[in-house]
Amino acid sequence: METVINQPSLKVNGANLSVERISQEVMRRLAALQPVEEPAEPAAVARNGHLELDVPIGISVRHVHLCPEHVEILFGKGHDLTVFNELYQKGYYAAREQVMVVGRKRCIEKVRVLGPTRPYSQVELSQTDALVIGMKLPVATDGADPACQPITLVGPEGAVTLTGNGNGGAFVARRHIHLSDKTAAELGVKHGDLLDLRIDGPRPTTLHGILVRVKAGWRTEVHLDTDEGNAVGIRTGQMGALIVPRNGV
Repeated sequence: METVINQPSLKVNGANLSVERISQEVMRRLAALQPVEEPAEPAAVARNGHLELDVPIGISVRHVHLCPEHVEILFGKGHDLTVFNELYQKGYYAAREQVMVVGRKRCIEKVRVLGPTRPYSQVELSQTDALVIGMKLPVATDGADPACQPITLVGPEGAVTLTGNGNGGAFVARRHIHLSDKTAAELGVKHGDLLDLRIDGPRPTTLHGILVRVKAGWRTEVHLDTDEGNAVGIRTGQMGALIVPRNGV
C-alpha cells in the first residue's frame, strides 16, 4: 500500500501554500538580499621571463561622448542622459540618446551616446566608419589630442560642430586596457605603459601597443575597435593574454 504524506499548508491571501513552497520563497528572498560580490580579478602567471594575465576583451562599436553643454544643445535645455544599458565598467553606461554623425561625404545615423558626460565631446569611430563618411582619422587616446578632426553632430533639438585640434573631435580609439590601481601595482605597470596582448583561436595573433589606463575601482578589460575585432575573429567577452615584461622572473 502506498502511503501519501500530506504536507501542511498555510493560506496566504486566499491561496494555499505548502511548506515546501514557503521554504523556497523564503530562500529566494534571502538570496535577493545577499550583496553581489565583485568578480575576482584573475592572477598573473609567470612564464618565460614575463607575466601573463588572462583578460576579458570588449569590442567597442562607434560611439559618442558628450559634455553637458552639448547634451543640452543636441537634446534640449535641461536634458540629462538616460541609461539604456549598463556597461562592464561600474558607473558607465550606454545612453538611450543617439545622434547623427556627419562627415565630409556622408553621415551615420543613430550613433549611441555613452555616459556619464565628460569635460569635452568626442566621436570614436573605426577607420572603416571614417572612410564611409569620407574621412581618414588619426589614432588617438581621447578628444584632447591635437590630431583629432572636426566633425558635426546632429540631435533632435540642434547640432554642434566639434572643432578638433585638442578641443574635442573625431578619432580612432587607441587600443587600451583598463586596470584598477591595485591590479596595476600588482603587475608593476603604470598609466601610459604599452603592453602586448596575445589572442589565441582560429586567427591567433599578438597585438602590440596596448595602452595601460589606470583608475581606482576599474575592472580589468581590454578595449579594441570593430576593425581590430574582425581582423582577429573575436567578439566581446572573449579572453586574451596580457603580456607584462618582468626581468628576473
